[in-house]
Amino acid sequence: MQNPFTHTPGIAGNANIPTMLENEIYENFKFTPPSEHVYKIIGVRGSGKTVILGNVMRYYRAEEQRKDGWLVYELSSSRNPVKSMISYMMMEPEISDLRTKGKVDFSFTVPILGLNVSAGLEDEDISIYDEEVVIEKVVETLVRKKKKILIGIDDIAKTPAMTEFCSIYAKLIRKQTDEGYPWPVYLICSGVYENYYDLGEVDNLTFFKRAAEIKTVPLSTPDIALKYETTLAITESDAIKYAKETRGFAYAYQVFGSNYFQYKNEGIDYIKKAAKSELFSQCYEKIWKELPKGEKELLRIIASGTNKRHDIMPKMNNGKNYQVYSTKLKNMGILIAENRGEVQFTLPYFDEYIQKYGD
Repeated sequence: MQNPFTHTPGIAGNANIPTMLENEIYENFKFTPPSEHVYKIIGVRGSGKTVILGNVMRYYRAEEQRKDGWLVYELSSSRNPVKSMISYMMMEPEISDLRTKGKVDFSFTVPILGLNVSAGLEDEDISIYDEEVVIEKVVETLVRKKKKILIGIDDIAKTPAMTEFCSIYAKLIRKQTDEGYPWPVYLICSGVYENYYDLGEVDNLTFFKRAAEIKTVPLSTPDIALKYETTLAITESDAIKYAKETRGFAYAYQVFGSNYFQYKNEGIDYIKKAAKSELFSQCYEKIWKELPKGEKELLRIIASGTNKRHDIMPKMNNGKNYQVYSTKLKNMGILIAENRGEVQFTLPYFDEYIQKYGD
């Protein structure tokens, strides 16, 4: 039997537990115009952001949606999203056909890249035009042909190329159709809280601060237990105990399930140890490295067993920063306030990771 659980980021696997968070997007895009043009999928690393984004992209790539005019482009945050989007749009029949016609029919004139195509447009000529102008003119052509454009970006981060792309996008959604609606150009991103915050601080990208948020949530413990029981063929009581170990963290759910599938003959202690090792090296190490010094200080104190505000503040170098750091860590999905003035970790064994490796 093939392992139903997966370690691959963004892949739900055969043991997927749907959260249905993407339904908000589907419902919104049914309207003309929709109330939201931009969605931010936010959560700590490993919480299932990329899975949600992937579900949305696949939904709008389906033949039924394409017939309804949807064009879907997934852009990489680590490359040049402006150039990538231009390349994708140039391959659309609505654009490539016009360009071809411009080469052979000298009576045909339409402003496709900000110029008269009756003179002909060779591929290499595109580079002489500003990329912002190219995107604007091509999007305008597609919109006039009743197309709707959905852009997906995974693991978004503040880079010069991404800042440039978002600046161009902010201009596109200020444009209007002949009917007076905003251009149907939609952006869905997945990423961690601090990267969205950094982008939102750029002067002309305030739309990021106001964009609709879809925050990942812990998977239901009963759902995890049922999946473990039926998929791994273990007793209900063992499945419940095992499910509680994950605290609903999506990556932990997959890792614990995969390790049980592979090492069930080694005993539960070995399985837990192997799962924790993978969590630490493949997920928590990256989360920890990305944290600022102040947040790390606060987490070390909490990991030592002190989780009440009035006990934590005296142990900090500057207790006045408690509210700032704790609020940010809650927004990031690392801490949760369970009782008044008391905080807890959301991630399983993250306190143990900090105690052992949080230098």
